[in-house]
Amino acid sequence: MIIEEVTGRPWHQEVQDRILRPLAMDHTYLPGSTPTLRSPHANAYEVYPSRERIDVTRVIVPDPGGNVSTTSDVNRFFGALLGGELLPPERLAEMRDTVPVDEETQVFWPDGRYGLGLVNRPLSCGGSYWSHEGGQSGYITLNGATHDGSRSVTVSMSAALGDSPDNALCDTLVAGQDT
Repeated sequence: MIIEEVTGRPWHQEVQDRILRPLAMDHTYLPGSTPTLRSPHANAYEVYPSRERIDVTRVIVPDPGGNVSTTSDVNRFFGALLGGELLPPERLAEMRDTVPVDEETQVFWPDGRYGLGLVNRPLSCGGSYWSHEGGQSGYITLNGATHDGSRSVTVSMSAALGDSPDNALCDTLVAGQDT
C-alpha cells in the first residue's frame, strides 16, 4: 500500500520495472491470484518418520504477496541488493541494522541477527553472511551472500519433513477438489 501511495502505481508493477526486468530475473514471477505453480517446476514432497514420501505439489498455493523464483534469480537478486545496485547506501544500511533474533529462533539461527528483511548469521570460520530463507510445505529455500554480494549461494530443496501422512493426504485430496 505504501508503494502504491508513493508511486501511484501497483506494487507488482514497481517490482517488475525496478527489480525483475533490470536484473534480467526472467524466471521470477509474482503469482497474483494464480492458484497453482507455473510449469515447469519441481514437485514438492513431505517425508514422514515412516520414510513415506507424499507429493504435496498440488497443495502449494503461491503467496499473492510473494514471488516464485529460481535459484539463479535469487542469487542475482542478492548480488544486486548487497552490491548496492537496488538501494541507496543509507537504505541498505537500514536493512543491515540488526537486532538479535528471539530465543525460539536461536535454535535455527544460533547468534543470528535480523534486520529489515535480512538475516545476518555468523560463520563457524569467522565472519558472517546475509540471507532471507523461505519455503512452503515441501519446498525449502536456503541462501546466503557475502556482505558485498559478490558471492552467493541458493539451495532449493523439494522435500521436507511432515508431521503425518494423513494430514498431507487430506490436504492433497482437498487441493485436488479445488483444481
